[in-house]
Amino acid sequence: MRIAAVIPAFNEERNIAAVVEGVRPFVTTTVVVDDGSVDNTASAADAAGAIVLRHESNVGKGAALKTGFRYLMEKDYDGAVTIDADGQHDPAEIPLFIAAAEQGYDMVIGNRMSNVSTMPFIRRFANHISSLLTSLFLGQNVPDSQNGFRYYKLSSVLSLSLNADKYDLETEVIFKVGRAGYRIGWVPTRTIYRTEARSKFNSLTDSLRFVGVLVRYGLFRR
Repeated sequence: MRIAAVIPAFNEERNIAAVVEGVRPFVTTTVVVDDGSVDNTASAADAAGAIVLRHESNVGKGAALKTGFRYLMEKDYDGAVTIDADGQHDPAEIPLFIAAAEQGYDMVIGNRMSNVSTMPFIRRFANHISSLLTSLFLGQNVPDSQNGFRYYKLSSVLSLSLNADKYDLETEVIFKVGRAGYRIGWVPTRTIYRTEARSKFNSLTDSLRFVGVLVRYGLFRR
């Protein structure tokens, strides 16, 4: 299989080069989607050896992921490993996703919830609640619905109509992949929390978007 990394990035000039260099040994190509950054994210990613795709303005993580997926599909790649640009995922765990993909899974999601000792309480609580609700409405176990460290089989995910452009895309795609009968796998991962890192996740607006996904695809099964 031809598998590339897709890294959505917004104002991550301090971290992006290290992330690109970290994933390089495990994938054929690394694509950074610069989602309207106003710093030097794009040039830092390019200097580190990534293919850089740019949005002129900040439209959201979901939109950046879809841009990366479409680019790779056009280049005849089979799959994409998605990893965050802020250094909170360990690139050395990418082989776990590739091994699961080789077993025929259409989507593989990292599971941080088996070891939460380093996860801040508020993150742990929010992840537990969101995963519980997603599991309930989807009808199958979803231990870590909010982890962006994933593998996607491109032909499967791009066969779906994905509407979300923000963080809610990562929940929408779980519902649509599951409902389409595609296989979802899980691999254990850790998350690296750094005190200087600031999450791009907006607690109010992105939480409301998550609720919207639950209503649309959970309650009404659209």
